[in-house]
Amino acid sequence: MPQGSDITIAGLIKRIPLDQVPSAIALLAARLLTENYAPLRQGYGGATTQEPMKLLTAGELAKHLNLRETWVRDAERLGRIPGVRLGKYVRFRLDEVEKALAERERIGPKSRSI
Repeated sequence: MPQGSDITIAGLIKRIPLDQVPSAIALLAARLLTENYAPLRQGYGGATTQEPMKLLTAGELAKHLNLRETWVRDAERLGRIPGVRLGKYVRFRLDEVEKALAERERIGPKSRSI
């Protein structure tokens, strides 16, 4: 943004009455969201995503991977696949689990027990 426009924006901001600042912030946030402002849609590692990352249950992940649910629960408990703890519940991000399994596959079958 050019230096001159910063002065103009600063002048506009100073003219907003203090009691209307929250409304102005809400209005600007709504505008950013409706215009698909890219930095607001950035996911992990700076990659942009069109939809939020879905968390899967152990049963959903097992079905997707064609494995037993008990295998998924045991692998998470032993730290072989990443899980997200939400209180007493564990959920999984499919892309992170697939990445962990691919890394284990790259290491080779001799150094793993599951």
